[in-house]
Amino acid sequence: MFGQTGLINMPDARMEADGTLRFGASYFEPYLPLWSTVTVLPRMELTLRYTTIRGVPSNLGAGFGDYKDKAADGKLLLLREGKRWPALSVGKQDIFGTELFSSEYAVISKRFGNTDYSLGYGTDRIDGVFGGMRHRPDWNRNLSFVVEYDANDYVNDFGAAESGADSRDGEWTYGVEYRKGWFGAQLARQGDDIGVNTYVSIPLMAQEFVPKIREPDPYSDTPPKAALDHWLADTGYAARLARALNQRDYKNVRLGFNGRTLSASFTNSRISHIGRAVGRAARIMLALGPEQTKEIRIDYTVRDLPTLTYHFTDTHKLQRYFDGLISRSQLDHYLEIDYSEPLTTAGLPEGARQLVTGDAVDAVATNRRTEEGHFISFRRESSDLGSFQLVPFNLGLFLNDPNGAARYDLFATANYTRQMGRGRFLDSTLRFTLDEDVSEVSRSSNSLLPHVRSDIALYRQDGKRLKLSRLLINQYLHPARRLYARLSAGYYEEMFAGAGGQLLYLPEQGDWAVDFTADWLRQRDTEGAFGFRDYETVTVLGAVHYRIPFWGMTATARAGRFLAKDKGVRLEIKRRFRSGITLGLWYTRTDGEDITSPGSPGDPYFDKGVFASIPLNSMLTRDTRARASMSLAPWTRDVGQMVVSPGDLYTDIERALALDSDEIGVMSGFGQ
Repeated sequence: MFGQTGLINMPDARMEADGTLRFGASYFEPYLPLWSTVTVLPRMELTLRYTTIRGVPSNLGAGFGDYKDKAADGKLLLLREGKRWPALSVGKQDIFGTELFSSEYAVISKRFGNTDYSLGYGTDRIDGVFGGMRHRPDWNRNLSFVVEYDANDYVNDFGAAESGADSRDGEWTYGVEYRKGWFGAQLARQGDDIGVNTYVSIPLMAQEFVPKIREPDPYSDTPPKAALDHWLADTGYAARLARALNQRDYKNVRLGFNGRTLSASFTNSRISHIGRAVGRAARIMLALGPEQTKEIRIDYTVRDLPTLTYHFTDTHKLQRYFDGLISRSQLDHYLEIDYSEPLTTAGLPEGARQLVTGDAVDAVATNRRTEEGHFISFRRESSDLGSFQLVPFNLGLFLNDPNGAARYDLFATANYTRQMGRGRFLDSTLRFTLDEDVSEVSRSSNSLLPHVRSDIALYRQDGKRLKLSRLLINQYLHPARRLYARLSAGYYEEMFAGAGGQLLYLPEQGDWAVDFTADWLRQRDTEGAFGFRDYETVTVLGAVHYRIPFWGMTATARAGRFLAKDKGVRLEIKRRFRSGITLGLWYTRTDGEDITSPGSPGDPYFDKGVFASIPLNSMLTRDTRARASMSLAPWTRDVGQMVVSPGDLYTDIERALALDSDEIGVMSGFGQ
């Protein structure tokens, strides 16, 4: 009922398949939990809960209604079930915060035929021996019958007398449940009390959830080939190749020739994996390139930064692969993949003759409209990385402010990006408030730190609907192989403007990377124009990133000076599943003494939260690079805060190369 894998109110030793994410809601008087559970590793399960205790008034005021409690649970599978021994798991409920439902337990489970038996022992709220059984009949494998002995100490629960929990005896509980596909439900009875639990399961390890029935077929035209001299003399051939690439969502296309090698550098605005994008481009280059081409070199770029170089050393073998006459393993002997060397100012390898200028490519390019990435949106893209996007509806949710349980912010945005040269971009965002009640927050922050985030309500209370959220220039640089840099200046976000930069280094081999970021910042005024408040600071953060490719995990440690001039360390850990969905969490400890509730002078609060990044290609009928990102974190805190990055290099490079997952490599879906 509280989200962990188990019987009814008691846990068992079982765990869902690796990467299973469940969202559910349950009610068993007086508790109404909303929960989410993920098998974050093959032997580790984590649960987040938001529980309403019916009948117990909130201690935060009438605006909160019943008492609400946030909690996190964890379970670890120590021993998998064998032929002669049971599965063994240990767990802890309500690890952080108020610990109103704190318990520790150990439990074993063993299956005999269609019945799974569990026996465990707990301390604290789970008081002593518990256990039960789940039987799945042969005549309906979607149905199960559950019996358990509930050892929860309801009498001593928080507010038990007010909520009526003290009338629950626990002990024997009976239930029936139904599971089919992604859906599950359970109905249970304990004495005179009835409980219900429903949930959906999402298999994060699935490659995709929806077949790509609208994905365009690979390029299949076979026009007559021109001889090399004639092809190079007539610029129309190169322009036709550039046009064909542009029409298939390739941006910043630059073409060159050196000896018998046809070179190109580009990115793709739609295809999610580099391998597939490079493979499809290689098909086009083979079909439309000159007859005597012996080799093809492709430099794939991210934010106009060269990242990976694909060098096909034998175009005859490449054509045979596309014709289905040789295998991928055979093609590998004629393919070299490596980090890119810095390109010339023309965006081509050293020594390559430029075939098509940027102006010529623009002349043959066509803008296109997409509606991916938001529920409703309009987007127009140019042949480079410039774009205009109008999003009529964005929703921000703010939970647990001092005056109420929930606030909302409904707004529209207009985003304009213009590429102003090699690796140089103008980024801007206008924000128009449609409706909100964040401005109704009346209790001011009592933080003793500089109010770098806790005054967010003031940015809604000035009454101005149209605001400039972002206006800045980014310059991306590639000074050396595996070394990337960014310089930024302007209005970074709604609350801060400034200037700064980032430097990222990737090793030749190994699963680590380092970056360094420094920004001089001034706090913007609440009107959303060009004025400032009387606060400025310098943030300096060094980061070490370490990947565990086998599990698709990345751990990051950031150390330095944060927005409120506090110094400390922020730890982040995330996992990218086979679907591309990324889940993670962070925890920050600094020398800032945040006394904002639940913090106190003797027990200060430290910043923490969870986040998710969801690629939409796994849920659409057509491939896309669009992603939905969200986080759940305290929103009126000043400790351990960072400015919104103008463009984090490690995130962009890692995501593009799929460095955080050995399941999705640089050759994924090559040529398909």
